[in-house]
Amino acid sequence: MYWLWTRLFKRELGNSIDDVKKRLMFVFSVIALSSTFLVFFSFSLYLVFNEEIQIEKHLVSFEQAGKDYYILAKEDKADLGSYVKAYYDDAILDQEVTEALPLPKGEVTRFRKFDDDGFLVFHSSFSDTNGRTVPLYLIIGNRDVEFGDDGWGVLILISLVLMLCLIAFLRFSLRRVFDGLMSPVSQLCEQLELNSQDDFEVSPSSIDEIKRLTQHLNSYKQMKERLAKQEMMFAKYASHELKTPIAIVLGAASLQAMKTDPVFQAKQRERILTAAVNMQATVEVLLNIVKQENVQRKHDLHSINLDTLQLDKYQAKLSDKLNIECLIEAECQINMPPSVLVMILKNLLNNAIRFTSDGTIKLSIEAHCIQVTDTGRGLTDNPDTEHGLGLLIVKRLCDSYGWDFELSNRREGGCRAKFQFKNLVDSTKQLSSSY
Repeated sequence: MYWLWTRLFKRELGNSIDDVKKRLMFVFSVIALSSTFLVFFSFSLYLVFNEEIQIEKHLVSFEQAGKDYYILAKEDKADLGSYVKAYYDDAILDQEVTEALPLPKGEVTRFRKFDDDGFLVFHSSFSDTNGRTVPLYLIIGNRDVEFGDDGWGVLILISLVLMLCLIAFLRFSLRRVFDGLMSPVSQLCEQLELNSQDDFEVSPSSIDEIKRLTQHLNSYKQMKERLAKQEMMFAKYASHELKTPIAIVLGAASLQAMKTDPVFQAKQRERILTAAVNMQATVEVLLNIVKQENVQRKHDLHSINLDTLQLDKYQAKLSDKLNIECLIEAECQINMPPSVLVMILKNLLNNAIRFTSDGTIKLSIEAHCIQVTDTGRGLTDNPDTEHGLGLLIVKRLCDSYGWDFELSNRREGGCRAKFQFKNLVDSTKQLSSSY
């Protein structure tokens, strides 16, 4: 049986839902047939043993009839009914019974129990009218009182028909249950193969676990689409950030070949060095994002001052009606490296300068909170696009170092970009909930 199972169902069949269904039907059929056979066999044995017990009771029930018959007829043997014979003398018994004498009184003794020509003997004794003790032997054949061959055939046929009907009904029920359980899985597989843009769906009658699986698949699909979009925006932004300093380097190098004036040459070298340094900082930040190196060093603290922020390079972009104010907490230390903080502020300050025509751009830096506010036109319905792809980099950097980033409009007008350290945010929420 194990070889047949291995040969037919493990090697030749695969692991699809239809193949699993076939294996399940086969296993169930084997189990059903085996269990039905055991039940039928047990029931048949019960009938056989119960029949023997009934024959013994039937034989014993003729004891009083045998005694009464002898008192009336005074014969050595008699036929009591169709199958029971009575003997009143040891000498007239068959040799097989005589050799087994003395038989236990009040009990039934079997001879050739499993043969068709076997018989049962009940031994007893009684006193006749003269006070003489008379032995009584009641004898009946093993197969004298039983169902005939036709009766057993009908019984077996009925049992087989009932067994087959039961197996067919149970197989049908099991198939329906299996299809009900597996059809949502088949639907999900088909939807995955179609690679449709729609959300995954299953029937309302599906089990709760498959519904939760569908919800998770939809969440992963949305996350995948969002990450793909972010990766595209990230690549576009990285390309822009790297092309600008490269263009400056190439342009300055070309200009160097045009004049031999030492002052001009020094100016071009300064442009090249500045662009190279900026490009190096940009590359380091981008590599930190890609390689997740900052995660291992996010607990290191770095001192922040005005020289670190490099705010001078923004002065050329300011109009006469716009200025930048910077307030840094004394001995301020944060867990962001200076290059990362400069990258973040570069995006925010450039956006603030771009969308603010007059007024003040304020930069406030504390150990657990950083804010950039402006007096510009504020956010519109599509702030991510309007304020540039740099916000994607800002969000990624903040998440990597454990900061929350929030971009909102101010009541007074303009926009506020706020960073807050997550540990401080969590502590504040716990404190407010306890009250």
